[in-house]
Amino acid sequence: MMEMQTLNLPFEKNKMSLNASEARLSAMTRKTFLSMWSYENPFYKRGKELCDVLVVCGNDVIIISDKLNAFGDHPDAKVNWKRWYKKAIDASIRQLCGARNQLKRDPGKVYINAQVSSPLPLRLPSIDQMRIHLIAVANGCEEPCLKLFGRSSITINTQIKDSSEIFSVGTLTDDGDFIHIVGTKALDAIFQCFDTTRDFIDYLNRKKEALLREHWIIDGEENLVALYMMSQRGDRPFSIPLHAIPIEKDIRVVKGDKWLTYLGGAAHAYRQESNAREMSYFIDHLIEGVVEDYTSERMIIGQNQSISYHEQAFRMLASESRVSRQLLVQALMDIYLESTNTFWCNIAESIDEPSLYYLWLLYPPAPMEWQIEKLEAHLLNELTKYMIVCRSKFPNARRIFGICLPNRDCNHTSQIYRVIDGEKWTDEMQEAANKYEQVENILAETQEITLIAAR
Repeated sequence: MMEMQTLNLPFEKNKMSLNASEARLSAMTRKTFLSMWSYENPFYKRGKELCDVLVVCGNDVIIISDKLNAFGDHPDAKVNWKRWYKKAIDASIRQLCGARNQLKRDPGKVYINAQVSSPLPLRLPSIDQMRIHLIAVANGCEEPCLKLFGRSSITINTQIKDSSEIFSVGTLTDDGDFIHIVGTKALDAIFQCFDTTRDFIDYLNRKKEALLREHWIIDGEENLVALYMMSQRGDRPFSIPLHAIPIEKDIRVVKGDKWLTYLGGAAHAYRQESNAREMSYFIDHLIEGVVEDYTSERMIIGQNQSISYHEQAFRMLASESRVSRQLLVQALMDIYLESTNTFWCNIAESIDEPSLYYLWLLYPPAPMEWQIEKLEAHLLNELTKYMIVCRSKFPNARRIFGICLPNRDCNHTSQIYRVIDGEKWTDEMQEAANKYEQVENILAETQEITLIAAR
């Protein structure tokens, strides 16, 4: 079992000044990947920056290079394009390939400050398990592209590798690795639509798989994002809808009008108006709140644990898609208005990771004379009981993530987290589960489906 009462973040975030483009990218990556997994301007040696943003979440490693370069004023647009391409795209590709090689060569030498005194607090996956995603953000050519083509986004053409075609980019590095080259508008669309780690990485993987199979020309990646988002109303999984993308002269073509169609359509309106989607951000705030509580020195227990220890557990929650987070929060809302003078519990299985169960436990006001240490020990004990009975009720649960929060009338703010490995089940634990259910009436009426239970 892992006890998750607090979170230890023994590091200082790099405080380098950011230009407008980097600041914008930083805000988007923090919102999608959250603070524990997203790091701006890491270094691999003193004064040597690795990339602009590094995201580490399990075996997935996202490396982002962001370049902002003014487009030239030469009379020949092709000359300006080649010069801009060299500064904005070639430079990013070199940085990304260098960062990729550095991580594979020496993953232990990644730091979050220029003085290389603060190592990356997360443990990188082994080389054979590492899934690297390269993203080059190229800003600065929107206005001349708009003047020439009537759209502000660069074209993706999977058959090119250099600057030979004006305002067009390929998908492969010189050594054959797949790379996502995106402009300002496409980047905005991607982060607008994929604001969880899982949704973001799912899109990158499905895009890569589709584009490697055949010749594509995409007039602005935001239009591919639009087709992806319109592939269904909001239930996973999304897909690259090949049936909706025509083939012209053996080329899969995505025209430049899909993004506006999506923004004005029912699929986008449904997501914008969805109360469940808005409530799902409670999960994001919950995770970020744990980080904030630690950095504000409001934690009581667990400061002796490393960030890697805690990250393993919270990664489960952070890896849930937006739709899954909606359903998880709904399970919490189902008990939120119940009586506040007792414990209330609800259990939900992840739709993204079958056999991963989440257990919400709302606790009532405690005696005013209790010290916080006594309160948290009591809450941890109660949460453990509920989780053990949950495992007995749902024997297919490989992992159970327990979250104990104050109910709406409680004057305490303590939050307790715990993870149980459901595969490590003993006769003694089964006996304890039987006792808690029969004697203390914990989850006594919960059947084979997720139900609300009170005691």
